Amino acid sequence: MSLETLCRACGLCCDGTLFARVPLSPTEVVPEDTLAVVTNDKGGRHVPQRCAALSGTVCQVYSQRPLACRRYECLLFGALRSGEVSLDEALAVVTKARTLLQEGAPAAVRDGYLSFHFGRRP
Repeated sequence: MSLETLCRACGLCCDGTLFARVPLSPTEVVPEDTLAVVTNDKGGRHVPQRCAALSGTVCQVYSQRPLACRRYECLLFGALRSGEVSLDEALAVVTKARTLLQEGAPAAVRDGYLSFHFGRRP
């Protein structure tokens, strides 16, 4: 499936590039040890990013992932699903983003390149 292929090749929403944490609802049940869940002094919980369950670009607790992860859909994923871009085009965006990260330009990925390609203009 091309959508799954894109997600498995990307992982930017889980590796700390795009988000610093994933919030958990008060009643949410997740594998807390695996996800390295943090509880603040007011009882709020979150999963810090880079997610401890991420292996390469693949989630190791996919069937037990947090609700926020289940609900999240990047615009590139949506563009692929709607046919606006092909899988090859979407993978090229991810490859370019990964190249920028390796070159030491995380802000370019977070604030510029991906924002442009994901539909949010800087």
